[in-house]
Amino acid sequence: MRKAKREQSLRTGKEAFLNMLEDIGESYRELENLFIGIVRVIVNALDAKSHWTRGHSERVTQYAELIAHEMSLDDDDIKNLRLAALLHDVGKIGTYDYLLDKPSELTDREREIVEEHPAQGASILKEIKQLNEIIPLIRHHHERIDGKGYPDGLENKKIPIGARILHVADSFDSMTADRPYRPSPGEKYAISELERCSGTQFDQEVVKAFLTALDKSKQNEQPSQ
Repeated sequence: MRKAKREQSLRTGKEAFLNMLEDIGESYRELENLFIGIVRVIVNALDAKSHWTRGHSERVTQYAELIAHEMSLDDDDIKNLRLAALLHDVGKIGTYDYLLDKPSELTDREREIVEEHPAQGASILKEIKQLNEIIPLIRHHHERIDGKGYPDGLENKKIPIGARILHVADSFDSMTADRPYRPSPGEKYAISELERCSGTQFDQEVVKAFLTALDKSKQNEQPSQ
């Protein structure tokens, strides 16, 4: 009798523990969904500043994920990269609106103001501890392999891999989208620029992975014969 009661008690305790884990898991998913929702609100607020950049963060996220999968990054790195891609231009919330919509080339001083956005983005997000791992990706997504980028002039492997991926994804989307001061030069031009600047501005491995992934995605989009 005592043995049966003990076994029943153990089963009851196990079920209660599993139910507790399930409740915790559900609460975690709800909080994660809330967090992602807040991130998208921030992105939408940024998109609303200028119709020229609307959808840019979403497209950069798609390109960055293509690269990450092609380079076989692990799930946690891809998750962080996805968040960083969505938020990579959050620093432009502090950029004067007229600069984003200016129909002519920026002056040197205006370009300096725009180039402050990676550091501004990192500063805006620094108090959110859940984003600590992605802040370096946001701060350094305009660094160049040759050390001539900004804000810190990092070079080669000193630049986080996620930031190197974002630089390629961001640049490709910028070159394939219209801007107030020029129409899109087109995808062929963008690809040629990635290839031309591979090893100086862009990480060679990242460019190779992106072009391979881009070609695969196009093949998948073609209707079967």
